[in-house]
Amino acid sequence: EKLMKVGVIQSHIVVGDMMGSAECFARDYRTAVAMKAEIVLGQEDALAGYCEGDQRLYPSFSWEHKRALEYLAGQVGDVPLVMSVTLPNEPKGKGKPFYNMAVIIQNGVVKNLQPKTNLATDTVFNDYRWYEMNHGEIAVFNHKGLRCAVLVCQDGWASYDAAHGEHFFPRDPVNELKEKGGVDLVLMPNASPYFWKKGRERFYVVQEIRRKLHCAVAYANYWGGQDELVFDGRSFIVARDGTVVGAARPFEDAVVVADLDGEAVCYPFDDEIQDLEDALVISLRDYVEKSGFPGVVLGLSGGIDSAVVAALAVKALGPGRVLGVRMPSKYSSRGSLDDAEALAKNLGISLMTIPIETLHAASHITLEPALGHKPGENPKNPKAMTDENLQARIRGMILMAISNDNGYMVVSTGNKSEMGTGFATLYGDMCGGFALIKDVYKLDIFALARNMNKSKVVIPENTITKPPSAELRPGQVDSDALPPYDVLDPILKLHVEESLGLDEVVEKGFAVGVAMRVITLTRGAEYKRRQAPPGPIMTKNGLAWLNRQYPITSRFAP
Repeated sequence: EKLMKVGVIQSHIVVGDMMGSAECFARDYRTAVAMKAEIVLGQEDALAGYCEGDQRLYPSFSWEHKRALEYLAGQVGDVPLVMSVTLPNEPKGKGKPFYNMAVIIQNGVVKNLQPKTNLATDTVFNDYRWYEMNHGEIAVFNHKGLRCAVLVCQDGWASYDAAHGEHFFPRDPVNELKEKGGVDLVLMPNASPYFWKKGRERFYVVQEIRRKLHCAVAYANYWGGQDELVFDGRSFIVARDGTVVGAARPFEDAVVVADLDGEAVCYPFDDEIQDLEDALVISLRDYVEKSGFPGVVLGLSGGIDSAVVAALAVKALGPGRVLGVRMPSKYSSRGSLDDAEALAKNLGISLMTIPIETLHAASHITLEPALGHKPGENPKNPKAMTDENLQARIRGMILMAISNDNGYMVVSTGNKSEMGTGFATLYGDMCGGFALIKDVYKLDIFALARNMNKSKVVIPENTITKPPSAELRPGQVDSDALPPYDVLDPILKLHVEESLGLDEVVEKGFAVGVAMRVITLTRGAEYKRRQAPPGPIMTKNGLAWLNRQYPITSRFAP
């Protein structure tokens, strides 16, 4: 049996820095060659980085990309470097303007192998906007006596999906390779964003390819945060018999070189809640660093959401770049103020206290002539939330003023349960530059807090155990307006992530009145979510516009 030493590059994603990416790939290529790799695999859309979006449409993009590709080609010798890059579709005017092209670079020459066949349109992807798909065969080439093929990202998923009764893609390149007599090695360049527990799914995708073709598979992926996407890496190499012979740790640079008959190593499956924490930390760090903010500022209410966000921010940036602000009103409890102070002390961050009651009272005086009554005392609508929202917006104004003054980015602290049901105030607690936990359910926020306290107390115990409350009126608790979170979160998951309507949710065992309320709130809050800051996508089918393209106005009631 012919064997080969295969190298895989796992690099940090930096969209738009094409020459920088070329230099990094050249460096990592040399490292792999020094480790005796006989073929080296890089990522999908390797130079521009995914997702470069409509930047592709600028002529200057193509010029810069061509310059970077020529530079990289000049750095590659006899050992082939395989990846995919964005290349113009010639002649212009036919189909989409670009190909996502699998290429082999060797001895200074870039050989176009084939465009990506299955363009991604599910979850966060929109490849048909820019790319023309491959209409030809799946190419096979020989290297060191092995028959090899390149499957770009989704080109390897069709067989796995079909095996699970799902048919998302027009072609199955794995089946096509099998019909052509199979191959010995499949090379998979990827730009595969993270969602919680996706590492396990990728592993099974690769094993399905290996099983069907009885071949070895090398899988390369990015790591790092890019706007709302997070990439976890988890690049690996699988031998013909299914043994993992090389694997990169998640969320870090790596060059992995392995013999296709090498000894088994552990594949880095998701470490449950710790993996979610790591992904959130990386997403915030990269967003802040790439955007050039000197630090972040957030409101510390004494509640669990702001406590977890502050702890994540310290892990991402260090305590010296995180500023917490207490903004007590006349409704704030002494316990919440003490909890916020204890948290700041545990984290070692600066804490500022700015009471809002002077501004709150002045707003009442200002608004009473316009409203005809004091905010919160509307005789025609006693349930009006005017005064509660007013307090939230005063706090948002204070945080944005601090941000304007010192350049720190405001991190909003609303979770997915709140964003799903609209239990958040536009231009108040929703304001900010990044919504770090907008795709994390409340129950998972509790799990994150407990995980952070494993070795020492970071989140004060009272913050975790007390009933959640916005403290915008006397005696207020979240359960006044929402079902308990152990009921709310499962309903949201069924409705949002599995697209189940009222009847199907009720069939799962939930009371019809509760299910109807949650679904109605979720529909009604779409206009709020459309105006929310960006935040990292942590679930396969979340509430972000990239995931869930739902109309604001519609008469359809699921």
